[in-house]
Amino acid sequence: MSKNSIGTTIQTDLKRLKAMKDSDIAHDDDNPLTTADDWSGAVMKVGGKVLGRTRGLQKAPTKIAKTIRYDAEVIERFQASGPGWQTRMNEALKEWLASHPDFRR
Repeated sequence: MSKNSIGTTIQTDLKRLKAMKDSDIAHDDDNPLTTADDWSGAVMKVGGKVLGRTRGLQKAPTKIAKTIRYDAEVIERFQASGPGWQTRMNEALKEWLASHPDFRR
């Protein structure tokens, strides 16, 4: 047993694992094959504390990921409004577009 970078004890026999070939690992009784259903709702925990939340793909993707730059003041003001600031920022932009129907597409 050894400790990882956050001090949690790893309970894997690392010497045995390092000695195995990939083909051996695939047939290891301690490593059964899993399906996507086996992982649905899975969360990562350390010491019983959830580290992050998992989220599936959007059923009907309606948004596009883009890299964009805003003035620091704009981001700070929206972030200061608390969780959900990106949604509020999106709504503010949609309101602006609605109030400027002649804005070029």
